[in-house]
Amino acid sequence: MTSPMPWFESLTDSVYALGAAAREAQRAARAADLARDAYDLDRLRPVDGEVHLDGRDPGGVPFRPHDAALFTIGDALMEQAFKLRNLYVQTAMGYAYGTAWAIFRVLEGQQPDAVQLGRSREGFYAIPGELCPVPSLMPGLERWSGYKKFVQAHARWAMCEEAGMFAEYLDEQPQLSDHEAGELHEAIDAATGVPDAAYAYGQLAESALHFALLEPRAQHARQQSAR
Repeated sequence: MTSPMPWFESLTDSVYALGAAAREAQRAARAADLARDAYDLDRLRPVDGEVHLDGRDPGGVPFRPHDAALFTIGDALMEQAFKLRNLYVQTAMGYAYGTAWAIFRVLEGQQPDAVQLGRSREGFYAIPGELCPVPSLMPGLERWSGYKKFVQAHARWAMCEEAGMFAEYLDEQPQLSDHEAGELHEAIDAATGVPDAAYAYGQLAESALHFALLEPRAQHARQQSAR
């Protein structure tokens, strides 16, 4: 009879699945952005030919099939890019926070067999309010060779998040000066880096988790050999 999978193996698989989801969403979002940006109506030459449709007033707005197709395609590409961008944001955040959750639990001496995250009816991850994935709150990782990069990745992520909040604040103002309008555009540009920053954090967090699991793995091996 096959022995059950150790908790740290299934936890590792759980985190890897979060990362795999974020990677697929990242590829899809980037492909959708490229497709949307490449579809430039100014570059295309609409054909002015018209078609008379049954039941439509001949004196009304003419139906131009090429125009209709062009705008339908453009709208579809815009919608797809928006949807996949949101998916990437959600999966990247789930990867980052979910892996941080696993690290905290392991460092506390717990043995979770999977990441635990809430999920809304709309499919968005419900991030625990008390979970703050700051590396300084994970003192057990300071001996890890990637700790410095981990701290830097968190700082970059935090900067992008702050830019997003600043952009929201400025956007809510009834009137902006030219200087503030410039700051708004800069903040929006910086905020677009949130999913990439969260994903990069998640990748390093996954490596950090492997480091945190070295001792539990070694302890498990010792227990197995003692039997």
